[in-house]
Amino acid sequence: MIFKPEKIISGGQTGADTGGLIAGQRLGIATGGAAPKGYLTEEGARAEFLKGFGLIELPTKDLAERTRENIRNSDATLIFTDNPNSDGTAYTIRFCREMDKPYLIVDPREDCCRKIRAFIDKNRPFVLNVAGNRESNSHGITQRAIKIIQQVFSG
Repeated sequence: MIFKPEKIISGGQTGADTGGLIAGQRLGIATGGAAPKGYLTEEGARAEFLKGFGLIELPTKDLAERTRENIRNSDATLIFTDNPNSDGTAYTIRFCREMDKPYLIVDPREDCCRKIRAFIDKNRPFVLNVAGNRESNSHGITQRAIKIIQQVFSG
């Protein structure tokens, strides 16, 4: 039997974050996370959409604080990125290191399911944070993240 997290969380941004939430719901895994004040994404305010995944609104619009909160509330973080030099990815890595939380950087254009499965089996996160590039920085990353996460946790 494969290990699955009890919950998948993210900050709700377009792209990898949203992909993690959609995959979680499709797999029957609880979802949640912390979003910036106003439930802001690059597409504007998406309160109803993100509340549908159980996200809560932080009292600040600071995206770094949103990232920090989701790392704090998780046991491990998957970072989907084909642009590892983005500011968001740098914040995510820095906060994971500061909080001594395991993280894995994966390029969703590659066959990364085995790599992710080994990371999950090693760390066995009760709460998994999914982070990574926005859709505008990595066109198609939402769908790639959904597909990969579903493959990893479907067997």
